[in-house]
Amino acid sequence: MPRVMIKCPNTGKQIYTGVNLNWETFESYRFGTQSVPCPECHASHQWSRVDAILDETGGGS
Repeated sequence: MPRVMIKCPNTGKQIYTGVNLNWETFESYRFGTQSVPCPECHASHQWSRVDAILDETGGGS
């Protein structure tokens, strides 16, 4: 299933938010502000729907 991803502001790399959604749900879902621990820079990043993209590959899962 597609994964919701954001970009780490410190490294520029895409990181997984821990959320999986299909396109229809992703387009209509109201996320609010979320926080995710970053495996790239080890900081915690705040994100919302405008920061997110959908990775259709599902990261191999």
